[in-house]
Order: sequence, then C-alpha cells, then structure tokens
Amino acid sequence: MNAISLREAIRIVRPDYAFLRLKPNNSIRNNNTHKLARTIASLYKNVFESVKKDEIRVMNVLGKRLFVPTKLTYEAPSKVAYFIYIEKKRVEFYFIVPRTYLSVVKEKMSDVWTSLTVEEVAELPVFEREATKYQLTYTKEDALSLAVDRRDSDLLYSTLNVIDVLEEGDRVGVFYNFVPSSQFSWRASYRATLDKVRANKPVDRDKTGAGYLVKMAVMLLVNAANSVAEALGSGDKRKDGANLFEEALERMNGGKRVSESTHRKATASLIDTQILVMSRSSDALRQRNNARSLAQSFDTVTEDNALKYRNYGGNFRYTDYKIRGAAVNKTGDEECQSFLALAGRDMLERFNFIDRVETQETEVPDDLQAGIMCIGTNRFRGKDTPAYLSNDREFRNLLTLLIGPTRAGKSNLIANLTVDAIQAGECVIIFDFIENCELSDEVARLFPRDKVLEIRCDDYAKMQGLGYNEVGHTDDVFKAYVNAKDQTSNVLALVNSINAEESRLSPKMERYLESAGLIVFISHGSIKDVFNVLQNHKARADFLSKVPRRQYENLEEYMDSLRELDELDKAGAVIGTKHTLIAGIIDRLNALKRNPYMELMLKKDTSRNINLTEEMQKAQLITIKMPQVMFTTPGEKDVCTTYWITKIWLALQVRADKIRDKSQRTKVNLVIDELYQVENTERFLTANLSQMAKFICKPIVSCHYINQLRYMRDELRSANTSYMLISGCDKKNYDELKSELYPFTAEDMRDLPRYHSINYVKCAQGYARFITKLPGKVERRAIVGETSD
Repeated sequence: MNAISLREAIRIVRPDYAFLRLKPNNSIRNNNTHKLARTIASLYKNVFESVKKDEIRVMNVLGKRLFVPTKLTYEAPSKVAYFIYIEKKRVEFYFIVPRTYLSVVKEKMSDVWTSLTVEEVAELPVFEREATKYQLTYTKEDALSLAVDRRDSDLLYSTLNVIDVLEEGDRVGVFYNFVPSSQFSWRASYRATLDKVRANKPVDRDKTGAGYLVKMAVMLLVNAANSVAEALGSGDKRKDGANLFEEALERMNGGKRVSESTHRKATASLIDTQILVMSRSSDALRQRNNARSLAQSFDTVTEDNALKYRNYGGNFRYTDYKIRGAAVNKTGDEECQSFLALAGRDMLERFNFIDRVETQETEVPDDLQAGIMCIGTNRFRGKDTPAYLSNDREFRNLLTLLIGPTRAGKSNLIANLTVDAIQAGECVIIFDFIENCELSDEVARLFPRDKVLEIRCDDYAKMQGLGYNEVGHTDDVFKAYVNAKDQTSNVLALVNSINAEESRLSPKMERYLESAGLIVFISHGSIKDVFNVLQNHKARADFLSKVPRRQYENLEEYMDSLRELDELDKAGAVIGTKHTLIAGIIDRLNALKRNPYMELMLKKDTSRNINLTEEMQKAQLITIKMPQVMFTTPGEKDVCTTYWITKIWLALQVRADKIRDKSQRTKVNLVIDELYQVENTERFLTANLSQMAKFICKPIVSCHYINQLRYMRDELRSANTSYMLISGCDKKNYDELKSELYPFTAEDMRDLPRYHSINYVKCAQGYARFITKLPGKVERRAIVGETSD
C-alpha cells in the first residue's frame, strides 16, 4: 500500500455559515421559541458521528482480509448564533446558521414564527476592536434556572429600552452564541447542585470570589456551632447562635427550595450558551454606559439564577465556534426562549422603525401560481411568487371586483389584465363612460391598430344604429320567434331604464311594447320601427300585414293587442291611435330623444352595425366609448350604458346558440369602471350575473367602495366573486369583508404599501387570502414585440 500523508488521510470540513435577517410582523408570537432551542441542541454530534469513511481498502494481514479505512472526513462542530443589532432608528434581528443545517433551522423558525420573513444577507453589522464588550455569566451553578415565562417577552422589551438612551451614531448589540453540547453528564451535575441547595451549601459559580468565601466561612461556623452543641449534650436543641448563623447562610444562598423552572431544567435540552453585549459610540463614557444599560436588561430574567456582566477584553468573529475567553452557560431550552425573541405587535408599534414586514404574509396556493391574468407578485418569507386569477374551467369566468380610491392603480391593473388576456387569445370589452374615456385610450395605446376595435358613440360618422343586429335572419319559424323575443326583452329593459326615478311601465303598457317589438322584429324591423308602430296606425297596419302566416300561431295574441291601439271612427275605419294607452311609453321615448346622440342612434340604420357576436370571437380589445360630454344628466348616461349592456348580453346568447361547444368560444372579459354610476346598468348586470359565466364572459368591475354597488352588493357573495382591495381602501371596505379576509386585520389594510392589494380570490381550495404587489406599468413595446429603432 502506498504511503499517504496525514493531511490526505484525514480531511477536515469546516462549517460554512449563512447570515439570515429576520423580518417580523404584527402576528409574531414568542410562545414556542423553546422548540427552536431544542432543534439547535439536537445538532450536536460526537466525534464518532462526525467522522465519515471516504475510502476503504482491503489488506491481507497474517492471511486474513481486513477492511481498513484509508481516507476519513471529519466534520468540524458547528454552532448557531442569534444577533440583535440596535441603533437609534434601526433594529435588526439576525441568525447565523451552518449551511448544512440551514433547511432544518429555517423550517423550525417557520414553525415557531408562522409569518416570519427570512432573507439571506452577505454580511452582518460589525463592531470595531475599540467597542466596549461585556460577557454575561451565571451567578450560580448551571443547574439553577433563570426565570421562565412563555407568555411574555420581557427580556426583549428591556433590551430595546436601551434605544431611549442612545444618540445618533451610537450602536449596540447582543450576541447569543449557541453551541450544541453533550447531555451525558448533565443529570449527575444537576443532582449534585440540588443536593448542595438542600444541604444549605453555597452554589456560587465563582468559587474564588469574596461572596463565596464568606458563605463558606459562615457554613463552617454553623457546622462548628452544631458540633459544640452536640458535644455539650444539647441534643436536638441548638443554641441561638447556631440558629442565627444557619438562617443567615440560608438567606445568603437563596433558600433551600428551588423554583419550578429549575425542576424542569433537569429534563431540559441543554445548550452551551455564550452571551456578549457590545457597544460603540463616539463618546467613550456614553459607550460604556450604553453597554451597562444593555447588560442590566438581563436582570428581568433573574430567578434561582441570574446573569451578571463582566468585562470582555478579547475580539471575536461571528462565525467562531466558541468565543475564546467568554463564559459558557449551560442554559435549558426554556431559558433560551427568553433569548430567542422577536418583536411582536406591541414592540413594532412602539418602535415603528424596526425592520419588519408591514403586513401579514400568506402563501399563494399552487393553482394560483400559474395562469393567464396576473394580479401581481406575492412575497412570502422573502420569496417572490407571481399570483394569478384562477384559470380553472369552473372559476375563470367568475366576477372580479377591484376596490380602490382614485389614483390607487386600478387603471394600470386593468391594462395589465387586458394585455394578459389578449396575449392568451381572449377578448376584452372595455365599457368606458368616465370623463373623456382615458381608460380605454390608455389601454388601446398598448396594442397595434389591428388588435383594437373602437366603437365611438359621440362621432356621427362612426355611430352605430340603435338595434340588436346580432340576432341576424333565419328561415326557421321557431328560431325567428325566439330571436324576436330576445330583442323585445332587451327593448323593454332599455325603455324601463329611461326616467329610472319613476316606476316601471304598467303591465298593460309593457304588453303593448312587447307586442310591437315582436311584430316589428319578426319582420326584421328596427327599434325605431317599434316606436312608429305604437304611435302611427299606418305603420302598425303595414307591419301587421308583413307578419308571415306561419308565425300567426305564435303572434296572433300580440297582433290582437296591437289592434287595441287603433282608434276607429263610427264606421269602424282606423283613423288614428289611442295615445292614452301608450302615454308612458311615449314619455320615455321623448326623454330618450332629449339626448341628441341617442336620438341620432335611434334614427340611424342598423344594417352597417358591428356584429358583436363575430367580434367577440377575436383576440382583440373592443372599446365602447361614451364620453361624459354626451350626457347632461346621469339618467341619459344610464340609458346609453343600459343599451350597450343589453346588446352585449344578447350577443353572448346568440354566440352560445351558434357555437354549442363551449371550448370553441373565446372568453370575453367585460371591464366596467365605476359601475355604480349607472344604476340600471348595474341592476341589469346583477340580474344576469349568475348566468354570465355559462356564456364564457368574465365581468371585471371596479369601484371605490363596495357599498356603492346598491344592487350588486348582496349578489357578490353568491356569485363566488374574487375581491382585490387596493392600498388606500377605506376601513369600511375591510369591514364589509372582515370575516372573509382573516387573518388580515384592519391594520394590515391601513399599512398596505402603495400599489399593493389584499386579495380574496376563488381557487381550488375555496378561497385564498394573500397580498400582492400590483403589476408594474406595462409598455406597448413589450406587448407588440416591436424592435427598437
């Protein structure tokens, strides 16, 4: 066998450490950090466990085959450290973890601090050699415990109180060095200490200090007094002097009983702990005072044992396995709970500059981490994940409600959703009646012209005729009758939206309007013809004569209703119309005509109208522009928007009849900004909301407050709506969804950063609650794939 050097035979692997910055939030609780301490204690390995055999050779020795390890790897022991760094306006929490155990420690941190965000950093704040350093050491033997109370974080509170005495430029820190150690001899050492306590013997850690020597002297006096008393034959009756000495000794030792914390320490997981306090300041006196103030904060955990500070004159690195020259305390896992604390709600509110996560963090479900319509980026424990609206076949067409104040980012979000949809081959219809239609203009600029269909309601040359041309023509008797019925229903909805402050038309007038609509539409007439038939006896007779005989069975009763409007002379000849029977309809027609744009649309022919049924099947943006200048009253705007919503709804129904296979229908995303402004449009959409998903149409509605939606508000929950509450939302919006948004609180809503949203989104598991940073401003070049000049 070839000879090899010792360095080649034994390879020593030293730990590589990761520096983790911990960012707390309002939900942090420190009740279970002892579990983290137990995990640290479990990292201990003895020498045999640390050695691995990398290479084994077979050797013949005296005729026998022996398997001899020739190369070994020794894993040097590692530790975990916790570091609290404090300035006047800065507090940060760090963990130092060996990379070998990084996943184990991070998993346990996530368990004890459920909403913790962890970020890996390259380096930690350092203190120069000139900094004042104190080491903390037990005053008594290791078996005696510090105060343990899982319900409080008094030590951290006391530690952070040093901020009150710091000045700008001052820096302090507390460094906890946790070294996993063997538990082998602990129970024997523990029993020996408790035997001393019961025997009233001193248990000071420092066996050479003046205090310990005084106690030993008193103990010798007590023993001598007891011996003299026995020699004089006093039996069990001791002299007063001996009793006084013994009582004094008991008070000096702290009594013969120990606390429940010390009893539990017998079975605790032990960790060799070194604690150092560091301070640096431009003023030497203030530097020492800051260090003392920080070191004295450990008085809050005094019980059977206490931590006192002593000067530490050495220097160390954060990654040193053991800090040379610093005292080692055998602390139990429950004692370490006081050390391993993060700032919770109270401390974050008091010290609002602590490096933190402003709001709670929750994870996006797997099925919302991919999709088509991206609603932003979710950050969970330092990791960013894109979040999407559900693309599930059953959920993708459900309504999404965007809630946020003016300038909150709703328009940019709508632009991003539109881009995502059209890139995925979907259609987007933007229903724009706000001011000068800036929203639709802004979104349209993102696309080439062949991807945008603009419908302008304020331009006479491009204006559409008032009618439902999407139904088309058919020779099928039943189908023609159904088409006429569909058009008539929408005309009724349109007429009832005029003068909405009044009641609906009377049933009798609705009957006349329905009859006129059916007679006109069965002969391919227009809405203008419907009103002519009602008012003019000649037009009425003309359309009655056009009704195909094969439709008589369907329309006979409606034809008779129309004839009731005829005014007859004494000879029975028709000479006019009984206008009193249709006065309400005529009043609404006149109101419709008060708006010049609607009047012109009514007069215009529908033969050149855009066929929405066909356009819906294209991956494009359709903008229906109704600028504010078109309307002098909110009612006029409502009538126009009601017409367009009924037209879109009818187009969806016609498409469904033509394309029976749902998978072949292009998804239509209907965007309506500030729906609450148009009352009857909202009412119509609400009435049909539960059916829209069946017709592969997804409404996307925005508002400032949920309670602005007078009619839709109660329907939202039953419609499985997804909600996005954008930063700046009023507390009333949160209160509306308080139970659904748990664990998010009103404070989370208040502290939400700009251009972020709290989301309550339908998903495979029911509903997901999470926060996203909204998508950034989208650029046209990124959409159409243009190259730079």
